[in-house]
Amino acid sequence: MQATITMQQEALSVVRSGIEMKRGALKVNAQQYRARLDAFEKRHDMDSDQFATRFNLGELGDEADWFEWEYVLDAYRETTRQLELLKTVKL
Repeated sequence: MQATITMQQEALSVVRSGIEMKRGALKVNAQQYRARLDAFEKRHDMDSDQFATRFNLGELGDEADWFEWEYVLDAYRETTRQLELLKTVKL
């Protein structure tokens, strides 16, 4: 689905700037989340997809570390989803 936004020409640079600021913040967050995921993967000797499958099946128990990993994985996925959405914005 596409949407059209109408604005004054003068507002275009403000909108562009805001989108670029958001994109930059998302990239930094994604890098930080990825680094944390890498640490979990190394510490537990499994990748995040394997972890998510096993965690969702209830195979891993209820240690705090698993819930933190789940949170970081969800945050990483949402951050990268938003970055992909921003790629579709054409100004």
